[in-house]
Amino acid sequence: MSTPAEHEPDLLARVDELATGAWVLAALAAAMETDPTAPLGEEHGAVLGAAGYAERTPDGWRLRPEHRAALDALPVPEALPAQIAWMLRQMSDAAAGRPGGAEAEDDAELIAEGEASGRAVGALLDRLVDELPDIDALLQRPDARFLDVGTGIGAVAATVVTRLPHARAVGLDIAPRALRLAEGHLAARGVGDRVELRHHDVADLAETDAYDLAWLPLTVLTPQAAERALPRVRAALRRGGRVIATAAPRTPGTGTGGVVGQAVTRWRLARAGITPWSAGELAQRLAATGLHDIREIELPPPATTVVVARRPD
Repeated sequence: MSTPAEHEPDLLARVDELATGAWVLAALAAAMETDPTAPLGEEHGAVLGAAGYAERTPDGWRLRPEHRAALDALPVPEALPAQIAWMLRQMSDAAAGRPGGAEAEDDAELIAEGEASGRAVGALLDRLVDELPDIDALLQRPDARFLDVGTGIGAVAATVVTRLPHARAVGLDIAPRALRLAEGHLAARGVGDRVELRHHDVADLAETDAYDLAWLPLTVLTPQAAERALPRVRAALRRGGRVIATAAPRTPGTGTGGVVGQAVTRWRLARAGITPWSAGELAQRLAATGLHDIREIELPPPATTVVVARRPD
């Protein structure tokens, strides 16, 4: 029978291997944010070169062309390194027993992430208009109203009303800090008079037949809040209105397959207070509320799957 001492060298070697992988991930995220016209530092580039992500050129280390091209092909390239950095901070918090969530981030980080989300939703709307013509008809209504759940700094609402000068939006959030930042962001973009901010939980939303389009990201809702929110959002839609909901996010490094990857993802989401529903489960729950014409829209990594559903006419 083996003894604990016999397993210790294997454990320490495994810890070293895992730590090395985390450092490679950090180096990769940092390289993604580097000016592509400038070479990486010698030691930085050597790490990525050893891992197969960079190559030495006559003027220094650079990300391999196929990796740079894959990054540039993303709708919002800067979102991937930001998400990796966020994930590494979450790992640190988990290791130290600290609670996860956005409260650990400073204002600059929240603003940067919010702006990236706004750009991503803008690109998503362009795609949805091409694939689902009824969404364009909804957005072109002269009295179009948009519901932004978990508005954060208000970037998603600002993106929508900037795109549609005739539209108005309501942004809900339960965090006073986020609403304070949203006031400044909306004012800076010149749309503060067209976006109403409310310190309100979507799970308690009582409006009916009020909105043509609703943005419902599970990343801002606990499972309990999400269960309560779905019928409320359905009731708040006008006839023919659409909800755009996000499934549980895919995290770089954990993967979507395999027992370990799935377990890590569920634990990470639980720590952050995020609903871990898959796209399929989300679609089933939307259907159970009476929504129809449910579509799953796959987005490029690192984004998650979007599920779009319509309230019957």
